[in-house]
Amino acid sequence: MTQKINCIIIDDEEMATKVIAKHLENVPDFKIVGIFHSAVEAFLMIDDLEVDVLFLDIQMPKMTGLSMLKMLKKQPLTVLTTAHREYAIEGFQLEVVDYLLKPIGLNRFLQTIGRIKRLIHKGDEQINTKKNETEIAIETPEVLDHIFVKSERAFVKIDFSTILQIEAIKNHIKIVTTKETHISLMSVSEFEMKLPPKDFIRIHRSYIINIAQVKRFDNNSVTNDSGVFPIGRSYKEIARDLLNKRLIK
Repeated sequence: MTQKINCIIIDDEEMATKVIAKHLENVPDFKIVGIFHSAVEAFLMIDDLEVDVLFLDIQMPKMTGLSMLKMLKKQPLTVLTTAHREYAIEGFQLEVVDYLLKPIGLNRFLQTIGRIKRLIHKGDEQINTKKNETEIAIETPEVLDHIFVKSERAFVKIDFSTILQIEAIKNHIKIVTTKETHISLMSVSEFEMKLPPKDFIRIHRSYIINIAQVKRFDNNSVTNDSGVFPIGRSYKEIARDLLNKRLIK
């Protein structure tokens, strides 16, 4: 690509902007044209910049990233960055390109960069400025349908579609599939970042469930072939909205 892709980074935490800037050093065709630590400051300046891509933190004082996004007359390709998964639905309703959970690893970041490049290469203005969750899934054929997990001194291939739920057990996780169960030394939050977000949802600090495997749900629990799992109080709203969106046609 000969033409530079202009991007800005907005995050009230200086270290977070440095992480993204450092990752972008690996992508020579991306050019940082602005780094802001306030959504208000960025909103006032963005019209003076030729911005192709926006890396935007969600939670910031005075004005949140989502509030800023709603106010923009023209939305660049936007990647939301946050430490809180519960904002994913609202972000995708605003048709963002991707949703990165902090801490942002380089491999996951480069996957997002690849997605952005494909959208820009399409040359379609609508695709360049707006993207819904379904389109994102279609346009990322490189996303794997499985994962290798270390269990009992060996790496085991697990197809995402076979997973019923993931359970936290102290500093380990138990991955229950339709065929077998695996124990791995990993936190549930760490494993959550490796899952395709459109297919899995965290319903409790100790449980992540595969939406496609749900047999029954209400405001308090989710049932699959493995059992009944409680929905944590802080997860109720996001769980209800996403389960209704995905399962109730």
